[in-house]
Amino acid sequence: MTPEPNPPKTLIVDLSNLYGGSSSRVLSLLTRFPAGTAALAGLERGAVTREALRLGLPVHVLGSRKTDPRILGRLVRLIRAEGYQILDSQNIQSKVFASLAASLTRAALVSTLNSWYANEHGKASLKGKIYTAVELATNWNLSLYIAVSERDRQNLLRAGIRADDIALIYNAVDAAQPPPADHGFLRREFNLPADSTVCLAVGRLVRVKGYDVLVEAMKQVSDQKRNITCVIVGEGEAREELTRQIHEAGLDGRVILAGYLPRETIASALASCDVFAMPSRYEGTPIAVLEAAAMACPILASDAGGIPELVANEEHALLVQPEDPSALAQGLIRLGADRAFARRLGENAQRRVREKFSLEAQVAATMDAYRKAWAKFNRER
Repeated sequence: MTPEPNPPKTLIVDLSNLYGGSSSRVLSLLTRFPAGTAALAGLERGAVTREALRLGLPVHVLGSRKTDPRILGRLVRLIRAEGYQILDSQNIQSKVFASLAASLTRAALVSTLNSWYANEHGKASLKGKIYTAVELATNWNLSLYIAVSERDRQNLLRAGIRADDIALIYNAVDAAQPPPADHGFLRREFNLPADSTVCLAVGRLVRVKGYDVLVEAMKQVSDQKRNITCVIVGEGEAREELTRQIHEAGLDGRVILAGYLPRETIASALASCDVFAMPSRYEGTPIAVLEAAAMACPILASDAGGIPELVANEEHALLVQPEDPSALAQGLIRLGADRAFARRLGENAQRRVREKFSLEAQVAATMDAYRKAWAKFNRER
């Protein structure tokens, strides 16, 4: 059998500042692509740029901030000098610059849609409407979309994108990695009671993640005198408001904003939690849920976006309606009290991730998508 040729030489453009699920996806691809076939272009102080440099991955710095006027010129010169054939943009700012650079060079444009902006920012949000409009307006030279959930693929179809121009590639994790042996990390690091049920949440501190709902749920849990504590890992624009909400609810010491933690430290956090919570208002296919499932963590999540494509309610996770703090509180109490049920959910989720969401399958599908985009680009030139 003839082996598949290497994918076209690809530059993944990610101009994000904060670390998120899409950052993990990018790093996983870069570590597994054949040497010399892919690199990252990012911001000087971007979290994904710093992590890629730490891992020794190929990185090009385009600028110091998203509005840096040097980005487009640097990107065009980089494509021409290094012979990049594919530009894969990861967010709306990256898409704008990548689409312009693709027009000025002989590179094909791929847009990875990690979430549908109108849903992520709220359907009534002006920001969500503008981002969605910009995403669709910068498709004049697009060769392919990569959608990370069926829900987002359907959104693209409704927006008029042809089915042949969309590749559905779910996010994935390395489920074969042995979990860290430090099961006391969270209790020791944050001085939590040894006998408490520890809930962990990981993600950017932004409205769509629903951490305000989780804090309200924790207030209800506290009012019922339940011994549950919560650690939220991540940074973002909502930190100040969440800090105020936690203090006003009397939850100081019971709900902890841990800030940014390195990837290996998050693995220790997952290994030492009793419940993993994702109260998001919307998600694509969140890598944090897959990482929790790979560690057999009992998962409590919103029945929103692409989450139910990953885990089924009462089989692999406990799913509740988004923006329902009472349901979230009852879920926390149930998983804390019924540990046999919680363990069964975690074990089922771990099996599902190992069977359905392998990194090998994701990398192979992504390389195939790049080959398809390059072939289409050459046909239509």
